[in-house]
Amino acid sequence: MHIGGRVPTDQPDLKLAMRAEADALGIAVAGFVPQRHLEDLGVAGISSHGQGSGADAVTISAAVARMYMVWKNPDDRSDPVNLADLTSEMEDALARPVPRDLPPWLLERRERMRHPSLWEAVQTHWFAPGSAAPGDDERDPPELLRAHVDHILHNRFRDEYGLGDPTMEPGWTELVSIRAVQPRAVVVDGTARDGFTIDTDAFVLGLAVPLDDGRVITSVVERDLLPWVTTEFVSDAG
Repeated sequence: MHIGGRVPTDQPDLKLAMRAEADALGIAVAGFVPQRHLEDLGVAGISSHGQGSGADAVTISAAVARMYMVWKNPDDRSDPVNLADLTSEMEDALARPVPRDLPPWLLERRERMRHPSLWEAVQTHWFAPGSAAPGDDERDPPELLRAHVDHILHNRFRDEYGLGDPTMEPGWTELVSIRAVQPRAVVVDGTARDGFTIDTDAFVLGLAVPLDDGRVITSVVERDLLPWVTTEFVSDAG
């Protein structure tokens, strides 16, 4: 079944709704330190888990992801060096005409597809105090890092890993092991902290660091874009 439709011109930017949802959670969202080669595109995704239902529902954990555009030559954004290496299918799709009455934010988002980006590059993980169950390893920074790296590989490097159509896969194939996680210092708010890395994958580098308030930052950066990224963080990027 095919479902078609048009986005009305006055449709609000979905990014604003995600930002409002993140604000409603009351979580300080971390990000990369400001840097000239990165454009912070804000909140790119939110996931949360809760207990109870209706008026008794409470959020016990959440993860908020930020996305970034990479400008290899930020002084001249029209420089072809700033263009991404697109597949022929993507180039054909972007070459097709689109209705000009689409919302400006949607047209801008379509144009951004021509440039390299770091999708869900920084995730802020939050857990309600006292909500952890005994033996809940999924909240440990190494496991959060492993899961973030695995998530990016499944969504950005399917061809490289020989994965097929995700709708046809019988189950989730784990692409990175917890054994790949190693200790590493990670800089947050200008201070080196005890953190973790996954530096064994051919396509991405992963970093994680727990914060004093219980949050955990995880980050995944594509190796091809690492020369233009400073992998340091601020605990509240606004």
